[in-house]
Amino acid sequence: MSGPPPARDELKPTARRLWTFFKPHRRGLLAAFLAYLGAAATEPLIPHLLNLVLDQGFAATASFPLWMVPAVLISLFALRGLFGFLGQYLLHWTIGRTVLDLRRALMDALLRADARAFTQMPGGAAVTKVVADPQQAVSLLALSAVVLLRDGLPAIALLGYLLYTNWQLTLLTLATLPALALVLRKVNRRVRKVGSVAYDAQIQLSGVVDDVARAWRLVRSFNAEPHERARFAETAGHLRRQTLKQAAANAMSQPLSQLISAAGLSLIVALALYQGRQTGVTPGEFAAFVTALLGLMSRARHLTDVAQPITNGLIVARGSMELLDTPAEQDPGRGELPEPVRGEILLQDLRLSYPGGAGPALDGLSLQVQAGQTVALVGPSGAGKSSVIHLLQGLAQPDAGSILIDGVDSRTLSLAALRRQFAVVSQDIVLFDDSLLANVCYAQVPDPARAEAALRDAALWDFVQTLPEGLQTRIGANGSTLSGGQRQRLAIARALYRDAPIWIFDEATSALDTESERAVQEALARHQGHKTLILIAHRLSTVRHADRIFVLQAGRVVEAGTHAELLALGGSYAALVSLAAE
Repeated sequence: MSGPPPARDELKPTARRLWTFFKPHRRGLLAAFLAYLGAAATEPLIPHLLNLVLDQGFAATASFPLWMVPAVLISLFALRGLFGFLGQYLLHWTIGRTVLDLRRALMDALLRADARAFTQMPGGAAVTKVVADPQQAVSLLALSAVVLLRDGLPAIALLGYLLYTNWQLTLLTLATLPALALVLRKVNRRVRKVGSVAYDAQIQLSGVVDDVARAWRLVRSFNAEPHERARFAETAGHLRRQTLKQAAANAMSQPLSQLISAAGLSLIVALALYQGRQTGVTPGEFAAFVTALLGLMSRARHLTDVAQPITNGLIVARGSMELLDTPAEQDPGRGELPEPVRGEILLQDLRLSYPGGAGPALDGLSLQVQAGQTVALVGPSGAGKSSVIHLLQGLAQPDAGSILIDGVDSRTLSLAALRRQFAVVSQDIVLFDDSLLANVCYAQVPDPARAEAALRDAALWDFVQTLPEGLQTRIGANGSTLSGGQRQRLAIARALYRDAPIWIFDEATSALDTESERAVQEALARHQGHKTLILIAHRLSTVRHADRIFVLQAGRVVEAGTHAELLALGGSYAALVSLAAE
């Protein structure tokens, strides 16, 4: 979220959209309203009881026994407490369900988001928008709702009692409301301004913490703790200053409203005393009127604070709504590949450019992979190898050209059907804070025997047997309890477990020692001819046994052949082999 602070009209669409999440639980809101209405109905009875006590209770011939006073008072407050409890409980029940629905919708939007959204989203922003913002926004609005129901309904009841008792003075009381509204409008404008800036500052601080948590090894290897400490302190200090400004803006409303209310109250009490002397109002009637008036002023003072939480809540909610508005990944295809899938791939004249890129990532690339063939893509950084992998999985769409799998254009397939054909081990290893078994069987039905076979092929089973809990051992956030080689072998085991017709290994053995790499290569060799295997590696020892090697440069295939054929050619591949040998 950035830019100028939202005006009130700009927050109305956010309020309407937020209501769609409250609407399914409107019965809870209605029940809470009725409970608070019951509590409000008891409010005028207290000044009315005071009137009776003062006018009749001191007389020798009182019309009610003495014991009724505490009994009625205790009953009234007990009834009010019961209704207040029910109202607050029902309201928070509704809030909890609403927050859950909103978080589900936000998580769904994140899962459906186009790939470009993840490259543009600040670090930590997704966590804040999905986890923290819904709770904060709905809680602030719920706080306002509690104030409106707890104080607004009794204020209406007291106002009705005052009009019934003395409508002239009551109308005079209302004359202070325009001045109060004018002050609150100016304060609310200030709250919107500083609230928007404070929200942006919170997102920035989340990004700093997320950076440190993800890159802690890099931070320590560079001895960058003082730098990160200073960066955090600067961002946290900025957030503190903006939060303080927001608190100051919120705090201004109460003393100003109290000052206006006190001026109006003093005038009204003086007029009530004057009127009482002229018309002979009894002490009980005067006490009842003043008590009800003080109650109304007290409730009204609380109501003056309700605008700020509503504004702040809508500002936070607007940040979440931005995630809901994130463009979804396009999935126009509906087709499925006919079974069994052989794994034949044909890329024809692929062209791809990234926004802001210096040149095309792919510039007329064409190649063919036979079913069951092991091929390798080699070439310098920026040659287009990763772009080919992204296009194969539908993570990006080509500007021109086509991709055929078993002769079927991939654009006619649903993304789920397309991605089902691939098992990928990326150079960026991603693991989950769960058990070894859950990571190997990710998003599939767990089968311990099959998982063991995949771990054996990935040269990790001996390590698993040394763990006290075996396959059920948790590995920490992104595999933090494992070494770099163990993390990579676990990612390989996950791909092997999926048993897709096409396997892609993108620098999959770069972190392995020679013995582990040889074990993985032997496991892959056992599947040769049964799986289509695409290898991307800078270590040419990994690709020399491939059935066919494609050499990429500047987004094109410049050479293709076996290891021996390309060496004999003496071209780009031979130069790469020569460099690797030095």
